[in-house]
Amino acid sequence: MNSEYKQQDMDYNTTEDTARIYESIANRMNGFLYRSRHDKSFTMLNLAGVVKKVTGYSEKDLLDNNRLSYMSLIHQDDTERLDRVIAQGIKNKANWNVDYRIKRADGTIQWVNEHGGPVFNDLGEVAFIEGVIADISQRKAEENERHKKMEDVGGTSNQIINQTQKILQVLKTLKMLSLNASIEAARAGEAGRGFAVVADQVKELADETGKSAQSITQLMGELEAKLVEASD
Repeated sequence: MNSEYKQQDMDYNTTEDTARIYESIANRMNGFLYRSRHDKSFTMLNLAGVVKKVTGYSEKDLLDNNRLSYMSLIHQDDTERLDRVIAQGIKNKANWNVDYRIKRADGTIQWVNEHGGPVFNDLGEVAFIEGVIADISQRKAEENERHKKMEDVGGTSNQIINQTQKILQVLKTLKMLSLNASIEAARAGEAGRGFAVVADQVKELADETGKSAQSITQLMGELEAKLVEASD
């Protein structure tokens, strides 16, 4: 059995078979592997994976800029940011991990993530750029849904807080009226004693309701802060 496995390993030990293995692995990804020149267009030299599924263009379209360059697909609002990220990665001799948008062949916008890095030659110059570009449209849709829910929660909590503030204003008025009633009851003497009792009860109710309203405002603020923190 071991000799059989060794023979199989030997059968795969060729450049052609290795390329076929990488191609097979890449096709299982929701994206593609790439190697490009370090030029203005980042001319694609090698592509492996579901290129057409992600971009709408075939590998042949993009290789050596045969039909168009991959760089030309990048959304104009994201081009400058991507250039900065790549330049910083090259400067630091480090990988980069960046999300951006591309325009597919059918005109639709596609979110992708690029995890790439520079390849240096013996002189320390950038010989190639290589990495993986993956479709992240589902992730972005989920993020947008979370943000929408957060906005809905935030709007609701703001409405509750606003209404609570109105309640507090009404309670302040009630307290003032209760105070005035107590003063008038004191002036009226024995005849105003019953009115004084009612005024005290109104003040007590206003105090308790005010505490509840303030507590609601505080709790809603804490809830919104925790939801924002969770979404990050």
